[in-house]
Amino acid sequence: MPDREQPHMLRRRNAGAELRKKVVLAELARPRTQTELQRRLGMSRSGTLHLLRRMEAQGLVRAAERIGGTQIWERRKGA
Repeated sequence: MPDREQPHMLRRRNAGAELRKKVVLAELARPRTQTELQRRLGMSRSGTLHLLRRMEAQGLVRAAERIGGTQIWERRKGA
């Protein structure tokens, strides 16, 4: 039977999550909509929203304002 063990980083459910956080913080050098981030990151709509909400809970980003049905996100100061 072949060895199916994966490298440590690939076994993690959120492999690459730290890298995605860094990319989001870089993209939020100016406020952006969730759709802008979704397109720039190449992620699904729900995946982008979950990532933003996790980062919001960690104090890294915040939902700045809503215009119609569009949410604007921005970096928190010091993040």
